[in-house]
Formats: sequence, structure tokens, C-alpha cells
Amino acid sequence: MSPPPRLLLQLAYALAAWTAVAVLAGLRDPLYALSVGRALPPARLMVEPLVNCWVWALLTPTMLWLADRFPLDRRRWRASLAVHAAGALCAVGVSAVLTFHGLAWLGHEAAPSLEAELAAELFIDVYSYAAVVALGHALTYHRLSVAQRLRASELEAQLLGARLTALEARLQPHFLFNALNTVSSLVRTGDSDAAVRAVARLGDLLRALLREDAGQEVSLAQELEFVERYLELERARFGDRLEIALEVDPALLPALVPRLVLQPLVENALRHGIDRSAARARVAVRAARDGAMLRLEVEDWGAGGDAAQAGRAPPSTGVGLSGMRARLARLYGERHELSLVAQPGGSVARVAVPFHLQALQAAGS
Repeated sequence: MSPPPRLLLQLAYALAAWTAVAVLAGLRDPLYALSVGRALPPARLMVEPLVNCWVWALLTPTMLWLADRFPLDRRRWRASLAVHAAGALCAVGVSAVLTFHGLAWLGHEAAPSLEAELAAELFIDVYSYAAVVALGHALTYHRLSVAQRLRASELEAQLLGARLTALEARLQPHFLFNALNTVSSLVRTGDSDAAVRAVARLGDLLRALLREDAGQEVSLAQELEFVERYLELERARFGDRLEIALEVDPALLPALVPRLVLQPLVENALRHGIDRSAARARVAVRAARDGAMLRLEVEDWGAGGDAAQAGRAPPSTGVGLSGMRARLARLYGERHELSLVAQPGGSVARVAVPFHLQALQAAGS
């Protein structure tokens, strides 16, 4: 069986690191000779640190496994310390044997005996084992820290999703109650054909609302389609009194917007526009790109009223608009705008969100 990829990767990293250590150790004597004006030592003296470090490179994956399997934590540090003490002695012995015989096989002038090689390298080898085990602990704790951050991020994303879903759920009953009022008003007036059409439109809207695959963001085209279905339902109620204008650049239709971002604004425009006016009323829905932002606008004419005359904004504390403010903050943080301003004869609601074609990660996550 071939070794697992992780083992091969560890061996490759260990070989590169220990080779760098050997080169640095071998350069000590030549650099010293150059600094004092002496002759350079023979190049064959580089062989011994290279062989010794390559032996430690072969032992490194085992030492990293011991560090991961027997961490020096509070619960079992005594048992782990005993294991690492035995591991250090084994590593020192194996290193001395392999280095001694490796140098002999290469014809290099090694220590006069294995015992001499063991005594000469004992301190540095114990230190090397401790350094590798410390590195293993650092890698383990780093891996655990990354895993904990990932789990915390996933939990935060789940919590954020639940909050966004709850905010969106507040919009749906609010809208559905108004739609049912429209149907009931048609029934009371005896217009059965219009009531049947309204029920059919309401069924279409319910199917769109209950789609399980719909995320927090949809394309502007989908949002406009939903608004048009809602307006068809409202036309059954207001008839010729209601005039709708959609002013949207087709190039912006693929852009993503929060789901149900326009419908509450249109509903608000109808409530504060045509509901207050016995005459004909007009609602315009616009979309335009402004640099990195997508700006949406819903404007109505026909309300007038005291709020407009006084220059004050019409009421904006309803469930729809307050829920929208909370959703925009959850989705985009500070990168959003929402305003509802009165103007002579009506009002205009404006929303700005980042222009993007792929789903953004919620700002809270």
C-alpha cells in the first residue's frame, strides 16, 4: 500500500526544513574561517550534518503523531511526559545508529564508535525532539483553533439565517392579511369574477412565498415578477384608479436584491397613496445602478395630506418597513440605505444595496 498523502506531505516539509537546518549548521565553520582569515574547511564536513538532519526528517512524522496523540495538557501531562521521554530516548538512539552507519556507508570519517556518536549528539538530539514535539503541539492547537472558529462561524451563520427567516416571516402574514382583505372586499361588492381572479393571483403569490429553494436574495427580475403579481391583485380592488409604471433597465434584472424588498414599499405606497385619494393614483417602481450600489425607488402620487404639506415623512414604523430595516442591516451591515420621504402629492421610498450578481455573505457572519 502506498503511504497516505498527508504522510508524504509531512515528509516533504520535514526534508526541506531539516535540509535548511543542516545547511545553516554546515555554514558555521566556513563563515567563521572567512571572518578570521583562515582557510576554508573541506566541503566533506557538510556531509555529517546533512545525513543527521535527513535521519531526523524521516523521524519527524512519527514525532508529530506522538505530539498529537499524547498532548501535554492538564488532564494527562504526566502520562504524556513519560511517553515523550521514552520517545526522545528512542529517537536519540535511532538517530545515532542511522547517522553512524550512514556516514560509514558513505565512507565519511564518522565518530570512532557508536557510543561516541551517541554521546556527542545526545544533547542536541534531545533538544531537537523537544522542538519537533513543540511544533506538533502548535500545529495541533492551530488546527483545533481553526476548527472551533469554523464551528462558531457556522453556528453564527445558522443563527443569522434563523433571524432573517423570522424577519421575513413577519412580512408574509402582514402582506397576506391585506391580500385577504382585498378578496373579501370584492366578495362583499358581489364581483364574483374579480374575486375568483383575485383568489387565483393570491394562490400564485402563496406558491412564490412558500418556495423552499428561495434564499434571502433573489434576482431583481424575480422580485419584480412578484410585485407585478401583487399589483394584479390590487388592480382587482382599485380598478382604473391605479396606474403602475415600471422603469427598470433590463441589464439590471440579474442583480440580486433581498427577497420581498419591493412589495412592502409598493404596499406602503398604495396605503398612503391611493387609499387617501379618491382620484386616480400612480405608483412608479424604478431601479438604477449607482457605482457599486443598486438603487431601488417606489414613488406614489395622489396622497397629499397633512404629512406631505408639512414636509414630514409618512408613517414608516409598520411591520413591513421596520422588518425591512432589520433585514437590510443583517444582510449588508452599514452598506445599505432605506428612506421614506414625503413630497407634494405623495411620497417616495428609496432603498440602496450593494450591486452584485452572486449571493453575499451576511454582514453579521
